[in-house]
Amino acid sequence: MSENILKIGKVLSSWVGIDLNHKGLTDTIPTPSYIEQSSLSYPPTRNILSSLDDEELVKGIFVSFNLLNGDNDTTALNKANTIYVIDFIEKNGTEYIPDVECENCDGDGRIECYNCSGWGKEDCDGCNGGKVECDYCGGDGENEEGESCDVCGGSGEEECNYCDGTTSVVCGNCDGESEFECSECSGSGTRDGSEEVIDIEYGTILTQNRDMVDELKRRTEGGDIIDGFRNWINRYQNEILILDRIDDVISYDDEWEVGDVEAKYEGIKTSLKGYKVSKNGSFITALNR
Repeated sequence: MSENILKIGKVLSSWVGIDLNHKGLTDTIPTPSYIEQSSLSYPPTRNILSSLDDEELVKGIFVSFNLLNGDNDTTALNKANTIYVIDFIEKNGTEYIPDVECENCDGDGRIECYNCSGWGKEDCDGCNGGKVECDYCGGDGENEEGESCDVCGGSGEEECNYCDGTTSVVCGNCDGESEFECSECSGSGTRDGSEEVIDIEYGTILTQNRDMVDELKRRTEGGDIIDGFRNWINRYQNEILILDRIDDVISYDDEWEVGDVEAKYEGIKTSLKGYKVSKNGSFITALNR
């Protein structure tokens, strides 16, 4: 395989040299990304790349890069023998949409009972002023012998059993609570719209530079947060191939609250195992299998 990768690297470096010469850039050392874009723009080299497996394709690009930087065949192959795959997510900015007070409950989270107007009770509809007609004398106040009723004492009325003579009972609508949880905000007092989102860019970096990987490990100290991410990328921009650079928006996540966090990385893998590299128009994309 090494012999084939070397041939691929030489073909690509030969084409890129011609490409740079046509553009008047003979003194320019191309980056791996330029080699990729240039090779995919030229039908013969694009056909070659399209016929390769993942490892041959990526290592061929880096061997070409090494040859164009003046390395001999052996050194160019050795440098490209191990390719590091770094997945990253970069935070570009945040947008905060403030909490919106629920108009239905004025932010209280509770609604006054419309039936009792917040009293918790309602008028007893089984009596009149807390009294009902005496069941024993039928309201006459006398028994059959014309004597005063022993039950109501001659008044013809007795205390209402429903309200115990108080004229009010527990509100049947709110069970005496006087209010309800607001159905619009579920008792929170705020409405949907309280949200924080993050604009992100994520992708995959391919590099043969072990120093870049070691620096990343030092910067993250065993975690996954990269401080000064863009500076770190810029320092090695001439030696890397960035794939799958995609803009997106994600919901707020506590992991982004740390200081001046600019990015996090998902992991480092050696070679291209676990990835499927495909050729798409004028760029290469690496997808997790």
